Amino acid sequence: MKLYHLYGLAIASDFDCPELAEITPEQATSRGYATVELRRATAPLSLEKGVAFGHWIRATRDACLCHFAEIASMLIERPDRITVEMMPGAVESDMRAYLFGTGFGALMHMRGLIPLHISAIKAPDGVTAFTGESGAGKSTKVAELHFTHGWPVICDDVAALHPDDPLPRLHAGMNRIKLWDDAVARFGVDPSRLTRDIMRYDKFHLYDPAMFVDEPQVLKNLIEIADHGKHISQPVGAEAVTLLMNAVYRPEIAAIFGDRGHIFKTLSRFASHINDDADPAAP
Repeated sequence: MKLYHLYGLAIASDFDCPELAEITPEQATSRGYATVELRRATAPLSLEKGVAFGHWIRATRDACLCHFAEIASMLIERPDRITVEMMPGAVESDMRAYLFGTGFGALMHMRGLIPLHISAIKAPDGVTAFTGESGAGKSTKVAELHFTHGWPVICDDVAALHPDDPLPRLHAGMNRIKLWDDAVARFGVDPSRLTRDIMRYDKFHLYDPAMFVDEPQVLKNLIEIADHGKHISQPVGAEAVTLLMNAVYRPEIAAIFGDRGHIFKTLSRFASHINDDADPAAP
């Protein structure tokens, strides 16, 4: 069983996870990472007395069962276990796309962590995260900054905040960045290094640990990006809190397991440390 790290957790896994960085037990201990078990199901998964929240998820107070058609079912149990049942004919790389997103998103909400839908880069003046609707240009902006300046990537798509941290540290996800086909050509990425996105024919995944920062990083700047980068804003104060609240990943699962008051209080505290240098009068 290999040990990886993801979102500030140590993952003891039955599955090979090439998108994640391996970690030693000593590193997990020194960083204070709690361990989550990732198991392969030995029998069909079920959740007795689970309540349906849509066609793909059933939940109890301490667990949820998620079905991803023709790919896998996942039983997520508070606080430290995910069991995966592969569907016949499915491939594990497709399963992991759901696992490291929705699966671990649910587990983080169960644990009281706050996953954010963001992409982030480590610039010379500190870490900047970009948020916005899917397709707004977050991944492309981070890729542009990396390939133009060589700045290391913190995360693409999801990172977690831990409420017990004194400062807003980003605990990153996979060593992967998503690129549209035009960005692949623009940045000169070798197509042989790419895998196609399971849900978008013209989007690709680039896995490259050398592009990424390995340890948690304090978030300094938060920028909202829209319309493929044509509109950018850097809110402060209450607007920054609203932006963070809107960036919470899988809010429908947070509504089942999370405490909205706790999330708001935590993000309000963290927002006071973000965008300190922003001009409140700026557009």
